[in-house]
Amino acid sequence: MKNILATLILALLALQAVAQPLQRVAPEQVGMDSRKLMYADEAIEKAIADKNIPGAVLAVVRGGKMAYLKAYGNKRIYPNVEPMTVNTIFDMASCSKSMSTAVCTMILAEQGKLRMLDPVSMYIPNFKSWESEDGKSKKTIRIADLMTHSSGLPPYAPAAELEKKYGSPNPDGLMEYIATCKRDFEPQTDFQYSCLNFITLQHIIETISGKSLRDFARENLFDVLGMDHTDYLPCKRNKDGKWINTADAHWANMTTGDWHNLIAPTEKQPDGQVLCGQVHDPLARVLNGGISGNAGVFSCAEDIAILCAALQNGGEWNGHRILSPLGVKAMRTVPRATATLGRTLGWDNFTAYASNNGDLFSPNTYSHTGYTGTSIVIDPDNDTSVIFLINAVHPEDGHSTVRLRSLVANAVAASIYPTPRVYTDHYYKRFLQFMDEPAITSKDIIMLGNSLTEGGKDWAERLGNKNVRNRGISGDNVMGIYDRLHQILPGHPAKLFLLIGVNDISQDSTTNGIINNIGMVVDRIRKESPDTRVYLQSLLPINESFGRWKKLEGKSAMIPEINTGLEALAREKGITFVNLFPLFTEKGTNALRPELTNEGLHLNEEGYKIWAKELKKKI
Repeated sequence: MKNILATLILALLALQAVAQPLQRVAPEQVGMDSRKLMYADEAIEKAIADKNIPGAVLAVVRGGKMAYLKAYGNKRIYPNVEPMTVNTIFDMASCSKSMSTAVCTMILAEQGKLRMLDPVSMYIPNFKSWESEDGKSKKTIRIADLMTHSSGLPPYAPAAELEKKYGSPNPDGLMEYIATCKRDFEPQTDFQYSCLNFITLQHIIETISGKSLRDFARENLFDVLGMDHTDYLPCKRNKDGKWINTADAHWANMTTGDWHNLIAPTEKQPDGQVLCGQVHDPLARVLNGGISGNAGVFSCAEDIAILCAALQNGGEWNGHRILSPLGVKAMRTVPRATATLGRTLGWDNFTAYASNNGDLFSPNTYSHTGYTGTSIVIDPDNDTSVIFLINAVHPEDGHSTVRLRSLVANAVAASIYPTPRVYTDHYYKRFLQFMDEPAITSKDIIMLGNSLTEGGKDWAERLGNKNVRNRGISGDNVMGIYDRLHQILPGHPAKLFLLIGVNDISQDSTTNGIINNIGMVVDRIRKESPDTRVYLQSLLPINESFGRWKKLEGKSAMIPEINTGLEALAREKGITFVNLFPLFTEKGTNALRPELTNEGLHLNEEGYKIWAKELKKKI
């Protein structure tokens, strides 16, 4: 018996994914242009500046990796202000339909426990079919009709009236209303988006499984993928009429302090309470007590990214499977019976509600939105997902995010391009590090270059100025600098010190090619940040006698030639040339003084002191 129990425990544990977010990469590592992604930033930041939204989180998944993750604005602006963070948890509203209810329904289909063609009445006996007004025609409503919003059920239900009739919460009372309410049209003949469809699916899931939707989704979906910050949050009114949660969130034991602090609040209620962890949708909150098929999931960008990666990978991620490849394909395909209506089994393909897809993603793109401002877009042809989460109804409702979602989707889609220039892993590690640092400002002084600059470490201390920022990357070349200027120039720094080129020499670039490429860098700086004072530093000498840098052997003479060209370039462009070269050479030679280096290329501390002393004259 003990052996059987142990086996069962091990089997259960095997189903649980270790919480592990998607690997974060620079956009360029997955064929995306980070400069073009900045158009999405601009659109979001404009919406915040115009007070259309308080804040947002944008995540882009490509090739199973997190290509972009950024927070904007504030998650709360009433009664106090709290900044948005990338791990903020959102009320997913109607995105719950697709990311949970629909997936759970498909899981049951794959388990052989239901068919899409099953009549709803098989599971809910008092569920009425459609009947013509003269009573001569009847048509059964099927599970597929619920999934595609072609059942004819009304869009919504009168929450206040039903609360008076049944009390709050009362899921059975709500289901009784749905089972018998008037059908608006014959099934499969039209599309009408209806929350009642997915509340009905909730009851079918619960009837078949014998578990609440919350428990079923956790055991078969959220826990399997390691979505540790995704959950339904049960709620009710307390004796004072305030909305409270009746159970802790799944992430409560992983959170220091009140687990609600991770959540973006939604709408201020008439009594002054701001909903935070209590689902915004009235049917889900008032009648279903927070666990509902139409709304109720709370989640964050990184968790949703895992789900998107799994769906893009045929239903599997990190060795854990939620659906089969054919199940995923069925979910994202518009059924033949309702081919003209534009809804898949749980998602949107081309109805009027699919504007969040934008204008550029493939025709096979499927998506969903939520009333609170949430959006999920998945393009299977380009292996790209866009997760755009907005606290749009905070502190008051009335803001439209329809156009903004489309603008962001277009910017993301436009950033996809053929294989870019490829740099080292260290380059992209530093690239991501810079993305996470505070933005460059007009007070900053930028040290920009390769390992010589990076190796200077705290240039602010060396130069005695707190505004100096080290943007050096070991191994970088001129075009590597060019490809990351967008991380710097929008901030219009006060000064920029550029030293680059020695790695280009090791990569067999010509003297003129290096000078011309540096000219491109300078031109771009002056165009995009005209008020920035540019200091073009000469290349430093090297010392071949150490025998360390084989790719630089026999190339020492190129450095003075390049420096002569850089000096002429500086005069032509009207920028300052800083000739460091003679400060580091042995007398009568072009070789790096051996006491200033340990291996012939990089500087020791004495070398950095000489460099810093010269730059202090320019600061």
